[in-house]
Amino acid sequence: MRCLECGSERERLTNGHLLACCGLTVHEYALRHHLPLDLILGPEQVNLKDPVSSYPRPQAQPSQPARALMRGLDWAGLLTVEDGFSVVPGEVRRLDLLLWALQWLGEYGYQFRQEYHYADDSHRVVARNRLKAPLACVAGAGGADPGSLPEADVLDGLAAMVAHAGEVHSAYLFLDFARIPVAEAVAAVLYRQHGIGLEALDLSAHPEGRLYRCRRREDSRRLLGLLNARLSEIPGARERLSLPGPEASVVKELVFDAAHFITDHPAKCSNLHGGRYRLQVEISDRIDPVTGCVVDYGYLKRVATRCVVDRFDHHTLNYAAPELAWRSSTELLCVYIWERLIPYLPGLSELKLYETTQSWCRYSGPDLEAFQSSGGDPILRHFQDPGLGRMPWRRLAAATPAGPLQVVAER
Repeated sequence: MRCLECGSERERLTNGHLLACCGLTVHEYALRHHLPLDLILGPEQVNLKDPVSSYPRPQAQPSQPARALMRGLDWAGLLTVEDGFSVVPGEVRRLDLLLWALQWLGEYGYQFRQEYHYADDSHRVVARNRLKAPLACVAGAGGADPGSLPEADVLDGLAAMVAHAGEVHSAYLFLDFARIPVAEAVAAVLYRQHGIGLEALDLSAHPEGRLYRCRRREDSRRLLGLLNARLSEIPGARERLSLPGPEASVVKELVFDAAHFITDHPAKCSNLHGGRYRLQVEISDRIDPVTGCVVDYGYLKRVATRCVVDRFDHHTLNYAAPELAWRSSTELLCVYIWERLIPYLPGLSELKLYETTQSWCRYSGPDLEAFQSSGGDPILRHFQDPGLGRMPWRRLAAATPAGPLQVVAER
């Protein structure tokens, strides 16, 4: 087999040869030359076992940077357990980040593994890049309560979490903590020590976790500034979170069935009727240079399902939300949906809501910063206005005598 980097003939291409030849791994080489791993690897390189006994036990006590890195990975839920190993997952696009982490996590006994497996589902060989250490070597690592740590240790751990798992959408930083007590403790430290606010969003990817978004863009700017020196030491961290890049718009369509009626409508729409609504949610933002996406479609679907579909599907719109009790028109429904989605999706740029294939509404509302300042559009809240009913002429309704009811028609 001819190496396309150095031109030498090899029986097999391995990480050993490629790292010496060009600094690439087999996985990166395959991507650079757009070759399937099946054509590069031999059967003896695929589906290999990795025995725990082959890993030496670490000798020295881990250093403070190593402990801080473990802490941040633990907060982000990136320490997983597999076949007697503690595993830190990685991505080939961020291999330098994984290997940067190894310079510290090696103190716990972690080693880099690029493992090749034949995947039955895709019928091809796939590669996984990870750091692995025997579980016995990392027992208790990363588990300290943030509230009991010095502030510098909290910021060190938070920098590691931001670098490995933080996401920025429309200049708002999102952090998904694996455990609620840790999330609350870190949020308390940031607010108490630096006045940086985090807003909890009930949509964590972790069963016992909590998703936080910096409350305002200014909070994101200040937090990233606070961590700037730490992030500058981590490969690609600052560039991923702050550098401008190409922008794009993505759309997710969801469907729900609902009934409604239009109060005081002069025609048939005053009657209860129903149908199938199609909602298209558009997000416009920078393409993340690591994920290659504007926003993960899975996250977008979770948000829209939780905030819209779960609330309205097979319900009567007028009774599903007080803001829609008077008029559940597609126009007001779009305003309502926008206000539910924008805290989770600050890149939200447009909604399209189809009531029928011939009738739909297109709506673009305020961005998150404007929405936070205004508190929502008053068009939805006429009947929730505490001043409603306090005008002096309301007494005229009470003064009108009510006569007895009379039968005006009989069947």
